[in-house]
Amino acid sequence: MDPRHARLLLPALGLASCLWPHGATLAMGLPRATPARFGPLKLISYYDYPPFVTSPQQGLSFELAGWLHMRAEGLIEGVELELLPRRRVDIQVRQAQWAGLVPWVSPAWFSSPDPAQAPIWSAAVMNDEDLVLSLKRQPFEFEGPASLRGHKLGGVYGHVYTDADPLVASGELQRLDSFTQEANLRMLLLGRVDLAFLSRSGLAWWRQRIPGFDELVHVAAQPRMRYQRHLMISRDLPETLRERLLQLAQTMGGDSQWREVMRRYGLLGQSAEWLNIA
Repeated sequence: MDPRHARLLLPALGLASCLWPHGATLAMGLPRATPARFGPLKLISYYDYPPFVTSPQQGLSFELAGWLHMRAEGLIEGVELELLPRRRVDIQVRQAQWAGLVPWVSPAWFSSPDPAQAPIWSAAVMNDEDLVLSLKRQPFEFEGPASLRGHKLGGVYGHVYTDADPLVASGELQRLDSFTQEANLRMLLLGRVDLAFLSRSGLAWWRQRIPGFDELVHVAAQPRMRYQRHLMISRDLPETLRERLLQLAQTMGGDSQWREVMRRYGLLGQSAEWLNIA
């Protein structure tokens, strides 16, 4: 399966009900009323690379889908994760009555012309930053966008680099794109580009994936930018479900099961308390 267009559907029964059984009902008296379930909850994401997708049906986004399903306490029938190109995500979230969730994004990356239709943003669920990579035999220290001038940057098709692209347009920076993040890193290792950008959240994965990564690659001391990742939640989801999702995001960093997920992906230090970003 092409990881750039994949779906995962977690049913209402199964793993979640085994790990998180509901409390026993009372033997006498009236049964407790249960809210109507919504579902499946649709997650859409354009992150098709590590740590969010590491192989078909695996990665942090799939872990999130499973965790939300288990923690939603009977409010949803299941969770469906679909990987789409960024432009298709933009189209979907602008559609009338879109009801879903986009993980790992920032309010700065999405605009809503109509405040009444603006999505709801959760608390930050991860702190991240974009790193600037070069080869140790020709190490580069990032000192702002102007320091990129005169270099050859490896990029990924479809990605917008708001600080670097104006330099590309003016001819002060050369950009050579690859179709995937892995291919881009290989271009750097082969010396075909001078620089590449990589999120810190993906660093641990590539250190394990590429032999000799630490011996070959230099990470600039100053990151290109820092940001926080949130859950973007549709206003058209039922209010009870929206409130539950917001609560889950708020307490995510202290959840023992989610912390174990973050530990396995080498991201435990990037939970929301990792650094204080205004």
